[in-house]
Amino acid sequence: MTALRFSSPVSRSDRGVRRRREGAARRSRTKRVALVALSIGLLLGAPLSTLAAPEPAAPVWSVDRAASRLNFRAAAAGQTIDGVFKSWDAEIAFDPQNLRASRAVIWVNTASAITGQPARDAILPTGGWLSTRRFPKAQLVTRSIVQTGPNRYVASAALTIRGVSRLVDVPFSATIGHGDIGRMQATLTIDRNLFGVGQAGGRSVPSVGPNVVLMMHLAAKKSR
Repeated sequence: MTALRFSSPVSRSDRGVRRRREGAARRSRTKRVALVALSIGLLLGAPLSTLAAPEPAAPVWSVDRAASRLNFRAAAAGQTIDGVFKSWDAEIAFDPQNLRASRAVIWVNTASAITGQPARDAILPTGGWLSTRRFPKAQLVTRSIVQTGPNRYVASAALTIRGVSRLVDVPFSATIGHGDIGRMQATLTIDRNLFGVGQAGGRSVPSVGPNVVLMMHLAAKKSR
């Protein structure tokens, strides 16, 4: 015997309620899709500064020039040459807990390079060497800083000498002591030939080694 199935009749009012519910669900889904699309558009097209909360600034440090120095070391004819830049300046913002906002800019007056040997010091400012009239300043600008150990860091920076810019990694140590006194030491070895320093007749001077070591010893106080 075939079983008979009975279904309850659906009234017009019930069908209307169902259609209204389905329509509301479609409109809700459409709004959600539009919101997601708008969010993606903003993320792809808008500057980050307009979307993200402002990042807290790192404190600024005032350099103690009397307690700081910028030295260099090279080799010529088998002898070590030590020198110093007498005139330079720096702007530093540093917070070991906020390295994303930490940065430094260092300017060096190239004409202030002194080794203490008169004949050598007379050559340094000339066109084949630092060319100080044409390029009176060298500059280092950090792009990012990462921590590599306790009180030890590496800064990725753009170094500009004689108008030539190169990306360099600058390892340095930094400590902050009593009274918000900070001390930083950095050593950077560069190939002078990459910047056109030490040229004669279009060629590198063979009696001078290619490597120059830059050494910074910096003392500073947190100013704000």
